[in-house]
Amino acid sequence: ETMNRRDRRQAERNAKKSNNEKSHELPIHLIQPWAVPIIHSKLPPEILQTMIEISDDVIADKNSISHGGYLAGQIDTELRVPHEKLNEVGAMNFFLDLCNHFVKVVKGQQYPYDAEKIQAEKLFIQMLTMWIVSQKPNEYNPIHIHTECQISCVMYLKIPKFESSKKTHRSQDDGSITFVSNSPKDPEFGATSISIRPMLGDIFIFSAHQQHLVYPYRCSEGDPERRSVSFNAVFETETSRKSRLAGESKHPMENPIKVM
Repeated sequence: ETMNRRDRRQAERNAKKSNNEKSHELPIHLIQPWAVPIIHSKLPPEILQTMIEISDDVIADKNSISHGGYLAGQIDTELRVPHEKLNEVGAMNFFLDLCNHFVKVVKGQQYPYDAEKIQAEKLFIQMLTMWIVSQKPNEYNPIHIHTECQISCVMYLKIPKFESSKKTHRSQDDGSITFVSNSPKDPEFGATSISIRPMLGDIFIFSAHQQHLVYPYRCSEGDPERRSVSFNAVFETETSRKSRLAGESKHPMENPIKVM
């Protein structure tokens, strides 16, 4: 009986200790209105294949229009993709839906307690220019933003076999896209930049004012092309459209197309 009582007490202590160590499931709502997020996803296989075929056709066409004069990249082959090609194969709606999702996610972060209202708001989205960047070894894109638009996107259609970086502690630099911001002031919980080595089918959508750059790379085996396709877009809400039509405001859709 003494042992039983002792065992019971030990069992009670163990149970109490176990309860104290048990993790609690807490509802968490991340509030971060001072940061504009970047959305990363993967192109559906059929969209990836369609965009590879479209970009192949544009690159092969000697009459394709160069878009390089509007861009920052130190890159020879930067060609415009006609919207008609996207509409013909039904890809345009995919990209407009992606922009719609981006706007609502970001606006929901900007105004976290108006999320229901933001989700219910109707959006009008217009794609501006789409262009191909057929990058080769030693070419690069210096740090820049995109102007006279609100949303930018980049997707990856061909990734070469990069040579190993010369310094292992900077192994993610070569051929990577880097996003840069000066907003994080807390070195413990924030970072001023992130470098991402893209993979086939990756797609990133971000604010047009998000600073970004692409590092050069070296490639000695296989096809050296690093091919991406980018586009810019603008949007307005149904509320702002009504205001604009009433003559109370002007919308970016009325601005000329320009990329820097």
